Amino acid sequence: MLSGFSAENYRGFLDLSEVDLRPLTLLFGYNSSGKSALLQLLPLIRDSILLSKQCPLAIQSTAVRGGSFADLKSKFTSSPVLSIGLKWDDELVHSARYEIRDLPEFRTQVIERISIINRRTGDVVSALWVPGLPIDDFVSARYQLLLNGRSSEHDLDLRFRGLVPEIVSQRTPSVVSVCFEALAEILQRTAESLHWLQALRVPPPRHEVFSGGANRIEADGTGVTQLLAYDEITGGRVLNDVSQWFEEATRHRLNIRKGSFAGKELFSCVLSPSDGPAVEMEIMDTGEGMGQMLPVVGLLLLAKHGQLGSHPILSFEHPELHLHPSAHSDLARLFCRVAAGSVPLKMLVETHSENFLLAVQLAIVKKELAPDAVVVYWVRQSTQGTSIVDRVEFDELGRPKGDAWPPDVFAEANEQARELVLSRDAQS
Repeated sequence: MLSGFSAENYRGFLDLSEVDLRPLTLLFGYNSSGKSALLQLLPLIRDSILLSKQCPLAIQSTAVRGGSFADLKSKFTSSPVLSIGLKWDDELVHSARYEIRDLPEFRTQVIERISIINRRTGDVVSALWVPGLPIDDFVSARYQLLLNGRSSEHDLDLRFRGLVPEIVSQRTPSVVSVCFEALAEILQRTAESLHWLQALRVPPPRHEVFSGGANRIEADGTGVTQLLAYDEITGGRVLNDVSQWFEEATRHRLNIRKGSFAGKELFSCVLSPSDGPAVEMEIMDTGEGMGQMLPVVGLLLLAKHGQLGSHPILSFEHPELHLHPSAHSDLARLFCRVAAGSVPLKMLVETHSENFLLAVQLAIVKKELAPDAVVVYWVRQSTQGTSIVDRVEFDELGRPKGDAWPPDVFAEANEQARELVLSRDAQS
């Protein structure tokens, strides 16, 4: 299972920046500090495993937002090399690190160096690119092989489909072939287990044709209604839990309304007041917040019920967006329940919400969530403008350990209240 990732010379992160993934991993920081770039690295890696063929990084990924390799590389250095790292728990491969060089003259990139650590033996297997002809799809390149930092008598012919390596050489030391084969398998499993919801999700359709269920929830939230409709005809455990959360947080129940037109089976996701007249409204007619929340709550509860695989990895950009601040704590409690559930998972959440953090700390104090299940990364800018991540952990009373928590964070409300009182006194 993926346990962490790192980046260097990536967007604002000039120096090596590492993130360990816990059941609940929170990213805080001011606007333009680098939080979104850090979170979007995970879906970029996923797409570079599943979608990319010619280049190491899937520049066509939604996470790149129409940019290029030059936009991914840090603007704080002229180095053409961007580095990313991955590490896993309970796998043969402990970690893998890629150094990716831009080749603008060929309009492509190449993996200049890949290093793999074997968990069982401790061996470090590295392959260093020997410059030659440009790399095309499915064409191998020559790499110098290093074992534990020492040159080997063997060279490797390697080809990469995105970030997934394949050895082409006929004669390869067994420790090397085992590492590369294991890495290819682990990367595939990791990519398939990773789910990402971006900050702005599309509203659920007013009516849609039932297709038998979607494969996954897409980054814009598409697919959640199909999955809930399928769940409703297979027992409705997820749908019932989604409806219960909406009732607790918004005093509305969620249901699937079915019908047919021109021989097609149609359905709608509808909300009805839990303490008012029995009126059903399509979710898109109940306010932007309701539609924005459905993919978030749906993804969380699909994971909780084991319908996203045995070890899902979930990443959320601003899940509380368009939600009234009073409901932020309801959302945070749901995150905590999922993090403390029976399905082993990792979640990465970018948020600005103080209420969200306070609810997480309260869950720790109430022993509803173990302190070591949570970690916060405060993302900030250095005096030079580069992005830096500071790690914050909590004790059993929900207090930040040490002095890593930045001063005056979330103090704006108190300052405004103080200014309001002083202004009133000045006017009286």
